[in-house]
Amino acid sequence: MGMLPPNKTGRIDTENFLAGPVRDFSAAYMAVKYLADHIRNHPETITGTTIEVLAGVIESSRFQKQKQVLFLYGEAADAMVSMAILPQFPVSAPIIPRLLAMLDRAQGKRLRAVSQALGRLPVSFTQELALPGPDTDAPEPAMEIDFDTLAGALACRREVSFAWKGRSLALKTGQTILGIIKFAHSPENIRELLSEAIWMEQLNDSLPQPGVALPRPFQLRGRLLFKLSGNLPPGGPASIKKGICIAFIPCPGYYDYPNHHPERFTPDLLKAIFFKNAEFLGRLSRAGVFHTALIPLFHNRVQRNRRNDNGAYLWEHGGRLDQWLDSCRFPNFAASGPRDFEHLDATAASSGSGKLRHYIGEHLLSFILVIGSCFRNKAPARRGRDGDNRPCDTRDLFHLPLFSELVNGVCRAYFKGLVDRPCPPDTLLAPRNLIQALISAMGKDEHMEEVLRVRDQEVMDDAAFKTFLTERGLNPDMEKGLADIVLETGPHLGGFNRPISVPMLIDQLFRFSAFCTAHCYLEGRQQAGADALPDQQPVSRVDHLFV
Repeated sequence: MGMLPPNKTGRIDTENFLAGPVRDFSAAYMAVKYLADHIRNHPETITGTTIEVLAGVIESSRFQKQKQVLFLYGEAADAMVSMAILPQFPVSAPIIPRLLAMLDRAQGKRLRAVSQALGRLPVSFTQELALPGPDTDAPEPAMEIDFDTLAGALACRREVSFAWKGRSLALKTGQTILGIIKFAHSPENIRELLSEAIWMEQLNDSLPQPGVALPRPFQLRGRLLFKLSGNLPPGGPASIKKGICIAFIPCPGYYDYPNHHPERFTPDLLKAIFFKNAEFLGRLSRAGVFHTALIPLFHNRVQRNRRNDNGAYLWEHGGRLDQWLDSCRFPNFAASGPRDFEHLDATAASSGSGKLRHYIGEHLLSFILVIGSCFRNKAPARRGRDGDNRPCDTRDLFHLPLFSELVNGVCRAYFKGLVDRPCPPDTLLAPRNLIQALISAMGKDEHMEEVLRVRDQEVMDDAAFKTFLTERGLNPDMEKGLADIVLETGPHLGGFNRPISVPMLIDQLFRFSAFCTAHCYLEGRQQAGADALPDQQPVSRVDHLFV
């Protein structure tokens, strides 16, 4: 049977065709598309048999070796979700539970299709924050002020010492930080910096959480953005020469990163830090506000200047993860709570964007990487190659039960923050074999190399190329564009231009992010009442970056 039945408009004939011994991939795909169109145009005619046939297409092994099978699975899963968001029809109720059951068993392209379909559920975000976010489209002009005047007001005229922390200047008395002056690093960053100060106000006023402390912005005459004149303390980065800045009062623990000084953090304290931050991030996501940079994630840093996406990491693609340990150096969450609010994005709540599933996965990935760095930082010098030029093996630094407890505790806390209720018993937590695979990959530096390709060299000017070589201890007089340059910049999770070395991790991100999104949708529907929900449009594919 290589063709659709002659009666192409016959739902029952199409169901029978798909339930039969069809082996023609193109014919099966067209049949699924027909049923999907039928659901969109005539949902009142759909029966349980239709749903079972579509589920059977996803669960069947008939076409799993086809290169394009993701499209077949995706079309079937999307069709099921399109019916699931129409609660007035009895056949809709069991669809999401059926897809959630598939998540636990599915792998590879089947898992990705089901996850993406559930990730397109139209979640209704809460209104816990004054959304949509800070209004910085027309930012206020910076208040011109002398540095000594601002520093004196911020420190309440007390004697202080100064300490640079990246592009932030800390005003200290003894070991106590009285205030922070944070500078814009580029003209484009000024709007983001102002938004950070506004977010501090909104989060303190609208989203309190026990155990979480947030910094408060410093204002002078109602102004948040400043342009400094006068001399700054020496030692600051060159990029701040314009002097545009905000100021804020940090809270205790703002600079206490969980992976710094591991001897100071007991297991119970580590758990408290990770879990409260995960719950807070879940609450932010429930409000349609996403922290887009818990840690910097890249596929290839070396290609940042050539690629349109700046080499940013999209976990859905499953590629190698560049310099994972370096990415964890200064995470944007600490003992106090989340930090660096210039990276908050509120577009999801205001535009109905389908980014929720993506950022759930990115947040979980970031937490897992930082957890791994907590163990590695017990012996930071053990890195790269050992004395015999073999990959450093630091797996003895890891404690499997604590690693597992931290990862799964983060999952539970994030779910609680996002869905506003405790995790159900069937939560798709990280299995033991995943934790073992993470320890194996994170604990042994098998992948250290990256390659500066000729075409990457050619987009650099001569000065940038020399600087690049000098910073990496290479001969700055090397001629550009003659050959690829191999660099040891790891550890990376995966070989250069290869898949990630822990594919099970990507599967877990697909599972957990879809699980959370589906429960968030179901909880919102239950709270609002099915009839009270706004009209739902059939689910369609979102921006290609997130499919």
